Formats: sequence, C-alpha cells, structure tokens
Amino acid sequence: MAEATADYKVIGTRPLRPDGADKVTGRAIYGGDMRLTGMLHGKVLRSPHAHARIKSINVEKAAALPGVKAVISAHDFPEAADRIANLGEMAVNVKLLSNNVIASGKVLYKGHAVAAVAATSTHIAEEALKLIEVEYEVLPAVLHVLEAMKEGAPLLHESMTTTELGQKTDKPSNIATHFRFAMGDVAQGFRDADVVVERVFDTATVHQGYIEPHNATALWNEDGHLYIWTSTQGAFVVQRQTAEVLGLPVSQVSVTPCEIGGGFGGKIPVYLEPVAAILSRKSGRPVKLIMNRIEEFEATGPTPASHIRVKMGAKKDGRIVAAEAELMYEAGAFPGSPVTAGSMCIFSPYAVPNMQVDGYDVVVNKPKTAAYRAPGATNAAFASETVLDEVAEKLGIDPLDIRRINGAKEGDRRVDGPTFPRIGYLETVHAALEHEHYATPLIGPNRGRGVASGFWFNVGFQSTVVISVNADGTVALVEGSTDIGGTRASIAMQAAETLG
Repeated sequence: MAEATADYKVIGTRPLRPDGADKVTGRAIYGGDMRLTGMLHGKVLRSPHAHARIKSINVEKAAALPGVKAVISAHDFPEAADRIANLGEMAVNVKLLSNNVIASGKVLYKGHAVAAVAATSTHIAEEALKLIEVEYEVLPAVLHVLEAMKEGAPLLHESMTTTELGQKTDKPSNIATHFRFAMGDVAQGFRDADVVVERVFDTATVHQGYIEPHNATALWNEDGHLYIWTSTQGAFVVQRQTAEVLGLPVSQVSVTPCEIGGGFGGKIPVYLEPVAAILSRKSGRPVKLIMNRIEEFEATGPTPASHIRVKMGAKKDGRIVAAEAELMYEAGAFPGSPVTAGSMCIFSPYAVPNMQVDGYDVVVNKPKTAAYRAPGATNAAFASETVLDEVAEKLGIDPLDIRRINGAKEGDRRVDGPTFPRIGYLETVHAALEHEHYATPLIGPNRGRGVASGFWFNVGFQSTVVISVNADGTVALVEGSTDIGGTRASIAMQAAETLG
C-alpha cells in the first residue's frame, strides 16, 4: 500500500486541541447549558397513537395555568409550501418537513409532536401538557415495510402516489418511489453461473444513540430577527430548514452551534428549533427545549428498517457473473429513506458484468428516518457481503480471495452508472491477505475470522475558512463548518503547515 512520504512539520504531531481544556474542565457550552435572561422552559405534547386524525385541540386550560406563557399547535405555524428545497445534505419537501416538526391534521407515528408549551419552569410546562385536550380518531397503522407495500394497506398520505421507474403514477400508495439500476444481461448471467445463492434479509430500526439529547434555545427578537442556539451537525442546515418552515428569509435567522455530544447523522434535521422559535415569538421571551430519552427514541430519526433480497451467481473459478438485489427501506412517516444510497452501494466493491438493483422507498407509521453513518449502505452491505461469503464457501474459495478476484478497480462501472477512478480497493485486499493476522491459526472453541467490504461516497459541499494575521504576527482562523469530531484541531494544523 502507498504511504505518505512528505516531510511535515505540524501534520503528524499531537498539539493541544483548541477545545480540549474547556471540555475536560466542564466549561464547554453544550446546548443544554444555554441560559438567557428571562428564559422560559418548553415541553412538547406528543401523540400516544401511531396513526390518528386530529379532530380537535383545546389549549384553554393549559394556557390558564399560572406560569404558562405560551401554548402553540400547528395553527401557529405558517402554511408551508408543497415544494422541494435544497436544505443541506439532501433536497426536502418543505411541507413534509414542517408536518414532521408539528403534526397538522394527522399524527403519523407515536411521539409525533402535536402541541407545545413554554412556562417559567420545566415542571409547570409538564403539568400544562396534561391539561391540553386532544380528540383523536384512531386509524389503522402499518409498522413494517412489507405490510405497508400491500394492496389495500392503510395509507399514511392519501395524496401520495408512486413514482414508478421515473414516471409519476396516479396510484395512491405507501410506496413513494420504485427505481431501478441495471447493466448487462442479468438473466443470461445467472444461466451462465455454476453456483447461485439467493437469500432474504430483514434489518430493524436502529437509533444513533448519541449521549446528548436534541435541544434548542430560540430568541425571536423584537426587531424580527430569530436567534437559535442548538447542538447540530450543521448550523447552516438548521438555518435553512428553520427559515423554510417559518417562512423567513435566511438573513433573518442566526444559528449558533453549541458543542455537540454526539450525532452520527441524527443531528442534521430540525425537530425543536422551529417549535422553540414560535414559542419565543408568542411569549416574547427566549425559550429552551430539551428532549428526554423517550422522546429521542420515539420522535427523532433512526436508520431505516429494511427488507432486502440478494441473489448472486458465480463461475467455478470465483468470478461473479450476475448480481441482483431488491431493497425495500422504511422511510418512516415521510418519504426520503436512504434506499437510493443503499442501492448505489450494495454491489459497488465488485466488478460484475451483469447487475440489477431495484429500490423501494416506503412510508410506515414510524419516525422519519435520518442519517446514521453511511446511511443505507450498512443494511445493503450486510446482505450482499453475507451472500458473497456463502458463494465463496460453496466454491471452496477463501473469502478474501473471492474479493480479490472480483474487486473493483479503475475503469470499472458501478451499477448506477459512474466509472471508478483509482480507488485502491484491491490494494487493501492484498494487504489483508498478506497480513500475519489473517494467517494466524484459530485455536480453541468459538473462534472465527470474518471479512467484508463496503462502499461509501465522497461528497463535498461549499465550505469556507478565513485566516487573518494579527498585528503581533499571530494568526486567527475561522471555519464555517461545525466541529463534530476535531476539525478545529485538524484545520488549524493544516493552516499552520501551509503557512510554514
């Protein structure tokens, strides 16, 4: 494998982290640490039902409780436009984003926000929630992707129709999208194969499990400017999403990212920020909201559950000649699961002449899914790598050898179209094969050794770093991205190396 040989002065050293002292002494400001003069404490009323129509909401008793300064529901939010907007890592339907922040007309999962209260203490806010009267018409719920895909299944969105292979249909369904990637002749490939393995896999919903819960503090100033302090993986994403939900220009929304206690993809969407903002506007005071752990599990986005079928065919010499997959991913209550990414990744480590992948984005009565460390790819890799191991076992070929035989390299095409530049995959396989750990005998009971390959994309968005030289010769650096894992240290080191 290639190794870096450049002679660096700073890169490779271990300077003190810029955030190190504050974090180990407890002085670092996390979202839950925010304190503003006159600040109120907010709580959110959430649906006890997975699927129900909201017939009425009565907040009079809650509003009359001493200490309560504001009570809100979807009626206090502007009507969101039914349009697609580019709001960060992906394009989002603004109306659906707003409906996930607070339910309008229907609740679509247990934990869906219905109303919110701001009061002078957390305890008063909690008591006020008990006084809000909500009348529900409970509806049948669908909680598994296959159940949701059936003809006649209860519909989450009566107006949603399936986009089938790129064509919008007029068929109401819980299947938001069915797409296909294909190359070569898959049927002929399987006819040519000496060994064929086909298996079905089911994966469950998994939450990111970050230690720090979601939080947001908002101050809607008297001049109309909105200030937000929150723990997020992307301050500009919060700014754009909040501005769209509230119908504000982005110039009117300022977001300050606090230190973050873990995210792993789960702290990209907004949940509390627009709610805190509306409570602040109605009360005339800053408002802080913090989820408890139950709210985290019931109301924020996990990785999707999935149902995946994988079929592979290979020749006796180990060459894979055909691969086929169907990926059915739960999007949660609103469309937008990472099934597209999973479908692009599932066979990408390998050069296969004949492939077909079908993906289905399906809504179910669960929280809207969110990113979780290579979203969509982990489900897919679990399925495809397991089948490849079984192919290797049937052929009597070492698991790493079959990956060496079929490994993708420069010039090979992925099933979704792009052609690989130099990627170094085969070099890693060779390094693993030659490593002494792989050749070490397994001694004793219950010992095993497994290998697997995975694929994920490089993605780049706009970013900015500003460096200014002070009068005393020191250098100040400002980065636009949120530090979620050490960028303050790493970018400072790169700047120091560049400046000499």
